[in-house]
Amino acid sequence: MKKETYIKLVDEVAHRISQHADIVMNVEQVAKYLGLSVAAVRKRCQRKQLPFYRNAKHLYFSKMEVDAMLLNRTTKQER
Repeated sequence: MKKETYIKLVDEVAHRISQHADIVMNVEQVAKYLGLSVAAVRKRCQRKQLPFYRNAKHLYFSKMEVDAMLLNRTTKQER
């Protein structure tokens, strides 16, 4: 295999792996990501409409879980 081809292949694999990496977000970050206010995010957590983790008084969110919840909601609404 040529060196250039090998480098392209490694770069492509690294790019695909980075797309599947999970990111932990705080309330402000998830609010910005979803286009909501912080209060709206907290309200959705109280109603169990968003997946979250609590550490003392702080809330944390997994980007992969939030994305999965959003995808699941859109597929259910389409049915």
